[in-house]
Amino acid sequence: MKEPETLATIPDRLQRFGESPALIAIREKEPTTCSFAELGDRALGLAAGLRRHGVRPGDTVAIVGTNGPAPVTALLGIIAAGAVALLLDPDFGSESLGRMMRDNACRLAFIDETACEVGRIATGIDAERLFGLGAERKTDALAPWAGLLAPVAEPAAAPAGDATAVLVYTSGTTGTPKAVPLTHANIAANLDALLQQNLVGPGDRALLPLPLFHVYPLVVGLLTPLLAGAAIIFPVGLSGPQLAAGLRDGRATHLVGVPRLYTALVGAIRAGVAARGAIAMRIFDLLLAISAAAQRRLGIDIGRILFAGIRRRLAPELRLLVSGGAGLDPDTERTLEALGWEVLTGYGLTETAPILTFNRRGQARAGTAGQALPGVELRVASPDARGVGEIQVRGPNVFAGYRGNPEATAAAFTPDNWFRTGDLGLLDEDGYLHLVARASETIVLAGGTKLFPETIEEIFMRDPAIREIGLLVRNGVLVALVVPAPEVLHGPDAATAEERIRVALAAAPVAPYQRPAGFAVSPEGLPRTRIGKIRRHLLPGLYERARAGKIPTPGAPLSSSDRALLAQPAAARLWSWLQVRFRDTPLSLDTDLRLDLGIDSLSWLQITLELESALALRLDEAAIARITTVRDLLTAAITAAEAPAAGAPAGEATLKPEERRWLEPLSAPARALRTLLLLVNRIVVRALFGLRSDGIENLARAGPYLICPNHASYLDPFALAAALPVRIGAASAWAGWTGILFNTPARRFFSRIMRVLPIDPARSGASLALATTVLERGGILVWFPEGARSWDGSLRPFQPGIGILVRAAAAPVVPVHLDGTHKAWPPGRRLPRPGPVRVRIGQAIPASELLGGDADNQEVANRLHAAVAALAPP
Repeated sequence: MKEPETLATIPDRLQRFGESPALIAIREKEPTTCSFAELGDRALGLAAGLRRHGVRPGDTVAIVGTNGPAPVTALLGIIAAGAVALLLDPDFGSESLGRMMRDNACRLAFIDETACEVGRIATGIDAERLFGLGAERKTDALAPWAGLLAPVAEPAAAPAGDATAVLVYTSGTTGTPKAVPLTHANIAANLDALLQQNLVGPGDRALLPLPLFHVYPLVVGLLTPLLAGAAIIFPVGLSGPQLAAGLRDGRATHLVGVPRLYTALVGAIRAGVAARGAIAMRIFDLLLAISAAAQRRLGIDIGRILFAGIRRRLAPELRLLVSGGAGLDPDTERTLEALGWEVLTGYGLTETAPILTFNRRGQARAGTAGQALPGVELRVASPDARGVGEIQVRGPNVFAGYRGNPEATAAAFTPDNWFRTGDLGLLDEDGYLHLVARASETIVLAGGTKLFPETIEEIFMRDPAIREIGLLVRNGVLVALVVPAPEVLHGPDAATAEERIRVALAAAPVAPYQRPAGFAVSPEGLPRTRIGKIRRHLLPGLYERARAGKIPTPGAPLSSSDRALLAQPAAARLWSWLQVRFRDTPLSLDTDLRLDLGIDSLSWLQITLELESALALRLDEAAIARITTVRDLLTAAITAAEAPAAGAPAGEATLKPEERRWLEPLSAPARALRTLLLLVNRIVVRALFGLRSDGIENLARAGPYLICPNHASYLDPFALAAALPVRIGAASAWAGWTGILFNTPARRFFSRIMRVLPIDPARSGASLALATTVLERGGILVWFPEGARSWDGSLRPFQPGIGILVRAAAAPVVPVHLDGTHKAWPPGRRLPRPGPVRVRIGQAIPASELLGGDADNQEVANRLHAAVAALAPP
């Protein structure tokens, strides 16, 4: 059934879904949930309050802020009042925001006071007409938005379909942002077409990490799911652990993102696999190829089975990934599909509200933008020999023109009123759209030859010496602005960086007319929009500046204060990790994370996931915002390690029912089977590996205490279990990684019988709480403080998690050293080989001794590391 051509009825229509959750804001403590009924009531109450405050149909009301229930309520309340919602990006800057409010004669404004300078915005609107989105009570600058809520006396008159509902600004890739008014009919046409596809429905939950001042997340990520009865999940931030928490804790079934988010997601998954070694990586790639082939040739999705462990740890209920805002790399798309997720992509613009084409379920073609939305007409104007020309469109979702900019409006439409998208593409015989480039970014050389820069730039960037490149024309000649790879710019041969770039440009497989006649080297990353597009109108100025500049030289030697910084345990561990993570880049404490290492806001997704997994280091959004250089990152790591609440588990009270079941007592038959398995293991290990053990007398018969051995082989737990007296072994719980010991029914059964606890690096808080509970109940816990096997048999640094456990449970620790297990069964070997194994058990170390002198969690880990190292043979 066709949706009405007005959005003002949305609050009433939401109420039909009753008390089901509509908005879920993931927070550090407890999620904040708003039901459909509550959202509808509050939006209607806000609409009534706006009318009482003098807002009339057609008036403009601004929203400046981040995602959450308050901005969504404000948006729906403004539209229900018949007013125009002006959605503004806080990154425009307070001065520009104030000017935009003046230009659009704003009557009121809702402001997230944490996102911008309220005082400077007030130059564009009276201060008494500013309301805080995050304020529950009046602050010095803002009154709370909820103070506007009023009883609903009578419904407002429905606005006409051609009345403006939303006003947004373009991202400005080619110049000054332009104001785009979208009518109720424009947006309703898109909603109607999307809802007919049944992409989402009641019971589904869509994670929306994208800001609502862009039309794509507004229409596709927010309004479409809400009108279908699905809940919207807002993550607390965009760092890796925060996004992972939103997917997992919010039980997301759908994810609405942009290509660079999915690229970061794939990168994080691959990095996690690579951390397990080259063999694991080869197996992963082989399984990916098998899954992709099964999909392509047989139409069978086996990725859900092959990669069930990865999917379960990252997002156990996630099924559908929606990508928009830019073109998704076909390789990334195929990888996500091979992992078992359904991926749907589309194409559109702000001016088209926004979707023009999309890949329908069951009919998607990787590398294309899909087929036209119902009601949308496409044509390719003046196609060349390949069929490539400018994409032109018309339909009910296309806007009528830019506000206050008749020149831009005239240029945007053809004489017969088709909208010029500014993009180049072709339509195949099945109606699938293939995007090539933006017409406005096409380079025309002096002889009239046209270049599509994005395609050529991708070829140049295949050379490892080039991190980024932007092509442009200066004085009629094709030139390039090049950002070299960090190892070229800052490495020992930095003086020859220009020569290295010259060779790379000369060697690239492009036509002679596509090769730049000159170039400039810049240490600064190219200017991009939030969705990763180059802002090409800025390249000429940057090119001239780079031509006049010099390549920076590597950083100076360490000062005494820097050496003191690196002496801190948390900083030392992170510095070592960084040197491995960026092994091809010479690092200094002044290395800029964005300019030198290419870490931007979306790249933090991958980096923070790796940091939490490898170092148990969790950085919140506020800390990340303050980090610019490696020095800043090291300082943040020290602060996180010293924070009293940094990962301190609350124990049994925080456990979920499915986690508590791992602590339930075994039945009598299960206990008998456990004892039998321990005896068989004892016989086999002693027979095959000539096991010798020293220091058994150092083990108490009852807990609570921790047993902490080194970890160099899969043989380690079998050897230690064989060395322990059967009574102590039967009373012990073991920490086991979920990626191996819990990824099949048989392994889960074995883990339950042997009292192996599921330890998930992606849920470090829950894992530590589970381990703490064992000790609080007086149990014995075997914990491998290195967190992973040593690939060369050497003793690796201990993770700070052991410090958290000792602090939380105040339990003594028994250090253990296993010798010979690495040689008998090294990482990468399929089966073990017989060889001598020896287990040395040290004396228990009281918790007070490990915690003495106000030691932080990492220092506790370091002290235990020294005790284990002392047990090693000479």
